[in-house]
Amino acid sequence: MKKLFIISGSLFLLVLIFLAVYNFAFKHNSANPIADPVKKEEIEKKRETEAETVTRSVAFQQIIPESVLQPVAGENSLFYYSTRDQALKEAGLDGRDPTVRLGGLPGAPTRIVWSPNRTKAMLFIKGSDGGLWYYADLRNQVITPLKKEMSRLAWTSLGDRMYYQFTDPVSGLRSLNISQPDGSNWQKLADLGTEDYFLSAVPQSSVVAIWPKTDGNRESPLEIISINGENRHAILTGRVGADFLWSPNGQRILVQSVAERGGHTLALGLVDANGGGYRNLFSPTLVSKIAWSKDNETFYYALPGAFPTETVLPNDYFSKPLHSTDTFWKMNVRTGKKERLVPLDEMTASFDATDLFLAPTETDLYFTERVSGKLYRITL
Repeated sequence: MKKLFIISGSLFLLVLIFLAVYNFAFKHNSANPIADPVKKEEIEKKRETEAETVTRSVAFQQIIPESVLQPVAGENSLFYYSTRDQALKEAGLDGRDPTVRLGGLPGAPTRIVWSPNRTKAMLFIKGSDGGLWYYADLRNQVITPLKKEMSRLAWTSLGDRMYYQFTDPVSGLRSLNISQPDGSNWQKLADLGTEDYFLSAVPQSSVVAIWPKTDGNRESPLEIISINGENRHAILTGRVGADFLWSPNGQRILVQSVAERGGHTLALGLVDANGGGYRNLFSPTLVSKIAWSKDNETFYYALPGAFPTETVLPNDYFSKPLHSTDTFWKMNVRTGKKERLVPLDEMTASFDATDLFLAPTETDLYFTERVSGKLYRITL
């Protein structure tokens, strides 16, 4: 009897040890950043350290030593917001000789929409009342607050006016409008109901595209409307979690979506200007990780690794402390040929790339690393 008791006790102890190890291994799984916020913070700190040490890498060059927000390329220089100096700045394409173009902002922007010629910008600055958009004129050094009911701002193709969504403070109904950059001389183009829409000018056209705010739990049909508010119609439906990026000539559209509602598997497709001929490109990424070439056939992109199965894309990527580990590629949509930009043996650190853009000469690809906020360059 005593022997049986000892055997039973030993087996029970082994079970307890197994459960403890199993529980530890899964609750502290570093590949699952959503499950453990503390572990996620540790990963982010490690990524920041990696980002600092990679500045000497041959493949990746950190060209601005401070954190930046939504940098873009001008004709011969870079434009960006410096989080350190709290100002809009301009620097050479190599990041050298930075100069302040506009300081004294009413707060720290969380979003910037640059005009095509980079002489103007729309800044969204959060405040105790939720936030407000401002029109910044870099030439005249003027900052103008816009109406708090205005949202989803987008420049027209010419950059002389802006499209925006206006929300009636009483009814909550929204409308699509166009106005001067300071909000004057406005004109309503279409009623939008209570839906929250994303907006984009279609390049080299007088057409604006609208689609419901991207959500991995529902479809986002794509509509277009002329600049005078006429001929509103849908050109693409049936894509869940959809977001869109037009080629420079406006003749091709990259379509981001997810394979199923509430899923974690991205898809990237291509359609023509009328939304037809959908073709899966088998390069699952987000449009925020893509830059089109001027040839309208090639795009450069950061390809994220696998996301945890419980992730809802793209929602969780933008709303939770979730970061991808990217590799870098280019693809020709006419031939379907894909090329890796950086060999695996030169991937000496982890990058979560966003806001990709090319130098005017297309000899360099730039991106912002989401963890550190630093700007990097890949020489092509």
